[in-house]
Amino acid sequence: MAESSFDKFTRITGQVREGVLQPVYLVLGPETFLSSLFIKLMKTAFQKKFGDQGEITVLFGDDVKKREDLEGYVSGGGLFSSTSLIIIQNVGSLDPNSRKLLQQVVNQKNPEMILLLTHSESYRPPQWIAKLGESGQLVPADTPYENEIPRLVHRFAEIRGKKIQPRAVELLMQLTGNNLALIEHEMEKLSLFLGEDVEVITVDVVQDSIAAVPHATFLNLFDAVNQRNAAKAIEAFHDIFSRDDSIPYITISLYNHMNKILGFTDHNTFPDNATARAISGSKSPRFQRGIFNATKQYTRPELEEVLCELAEIDYQCRQQNIPPMTYFSTWVANHLV
Repeated sequence: MAESSFDKFTRITGQVREGVLQPVYLVLGPETFLSSLFIKLMKTAFQKKFGDQGEITVLFGDDVKKREDLEGYVSGGGLFSSTSLIIIQNVGSLDPNSRKLLQQVVNQKNPEMILLLTHSESYRPPQWIAKLGESGQLVPADTPYENEIPRLVHRFAEIRGKKIQPRAVELLMQLTGNNLALIEHEMEKLSLFLGEDVEVITVDVVQDSIAAVPHATFLNLFDAVNQRNAAKAIEAFHDIFSRDDSIPYITISLYNHMNKILGFTDHNTFPDNATARAISGSKSPRFQRGIFNATKQYTRPELEEVLCELAEIDYQCRQQNIPPMTYFSTWVANHLV
């Protein structure tokens, strides 16, 4: 039986956790949660293996759109380190000269550098991006099928030193609407809720500890973002935080959605069904059209800035105890007004 995309993703992440690192990775697919998870695992494994001798640089495609911008980052090891991890997200925005340089660097496989590249479209990607995958380790980041998600839930529990009952997994999936970012967030809450003494997550524990934000509430937020409607977005944020005031999974969910809008900016007209489904992560034509129409509200540089600021919000909220609405009111004012 052929290996599924999710099985391949799981196998490669297992190798990374063991410290077996390849010189080039191309994370290809629309599931931003899996892309973010792989980047997080790579950073952890790289730091564990190289410590102070390693340097990590994170870039977006627009940061190195021109060849002269890219050259400074891929010339070798870091300035104060022996090995560097260069992460370039959304490589699809590189210009032709940068693409040629990147292909050269990928083919050379510099022993002092590890490259991690991401592209959100796995269905019929541009030929030059497909070639990058042939030259390095291709990491699929496709949305898992529903019957694959339970294995990921069990893995989330295992990482936290827990076991979870099958019926508890089913309930968790129902309460979270199969949102991977929300599932991981709730698993973290469950782990803290139980403490170190309790090893098994039961149905009762899931029922008692989770107050999931209804999926429809997030759809209201996404609609507001698509329409660039600041008032509607603020109302949706208030509704979300009245139910659960934790920021991380909200940030990730919003990041995922904005990245899907970015994925559609490469298409001047609405793409074929398979491509639209791959970019949006949804079979709903209405949801797909909503995201595609949102590309008329934002320029690519604006979307890049939006994503960078969401990443900064995620970092800041972990460092400081500031009311959630403070972060997102500012974010709305900066990007939706």
